Amino acid sequence: MSVVLKTDNLYKRYKYQFALNGVNMTINKGDIYGFVGENGSGKTTVIRLITGLISPTSGHFELFGEDSRSKGILNARKKIGAIVETPSIYLNMPAKDNLKMQCGLLGVKDNVEEMSKRVLGEVGLSDLYDNKKNAGNFSLGMRQRLGIAMALLGEPEFLILDEPMNGLDPAGIVEIRELILKLNKERGITFLISSHILTELSLVATTYGIISKGKIIKEISAEELKNVKGTYVLLKAEDRDALIDLISRTEFVKDAQVLDDCVKIVTDKVTPLLKTVLNGGVVLKEVKTHTFDIEEYYMSLVGGANCE
Repeated sequence: MSVVLKTDNLYKRYKYQFALNGVNMTINKGDIYGFVGENGSGKTTVIRLITGLISPTSGHFELFGEDSRSKGILNARKKIGAIVETPSIYLNMPAKDNLKMQCGLLGVKDNVEEMSKRVLGEVGLSDLYDNKKNAGNFSLGMRQRLGIAMALLGEPEFLILDEPMNGLDPAGIVEIRELILKLNKERGITFLISSHILTELSLVATTYGIISKGKIIKEISAEELKNVKGTYVLLKAEDRDALIDLISRTEFVKDAQVLDDCVKIVTDKVTPLLKTVLNGGVVLKEVKTHTFDIEEYYMSLVGGANCE
């Protein structure tokens, strides 16, 4: 499998604070890599390092096989497109002029109109090519798609999107999700997507990288995540200690964790578990059943689980 990006012990320090603490991550060709972490975890810092906006304090990375410390990294970066935080769009220009301006910045001189029409079609904005409405009057979702169209002008093999669904309405989120899947399938573009919207990310990601406090704490494929997924039950009992004692002797319990005034039990046999608890004389005040997904998996790694 061809590797697009591999980082090696990346550190980034700002004065006396480390934004990155030895980041090691690998993105393979064809991946849609979901980059997950809390605010300030280091996601945007990693993206800025890869795109060359900042330099690491120490460590390095390889991009399309080129070492970040070599001259070859400049050619490697020509294979990537990126939207960091917000699309770089001229709000006082219509879509067509934005694309022409981007072609000029990329040094594209031939077939500008043909390329502009093609990329607008790819992102579902064909009707904007001859539209005189300025981008400042577009919806947020339309601006995001225009930003992706501008990135596509460089024929990227690797597209980096920083919070592409942030602030979008439900329709806009669906449009961006479908566009990512389309570009990955039809163009073979590899994606790095930083997002806080984990439920949406789970609909596109093939691999996850979970970062916390400047360090990758887990990389896991979507297929591997399926194997750790399951069901868990939150039980509140009148006598919590009696409940804990009973489940410690119950075969249906894969894992159990005490959380405030409830007990979180991982099991694939909810009904037999509840029968055992009730038959054991434990009076339950509340029962909640959940499916373990990427959001729950993330919280299990970084903490913050509760009885809600």
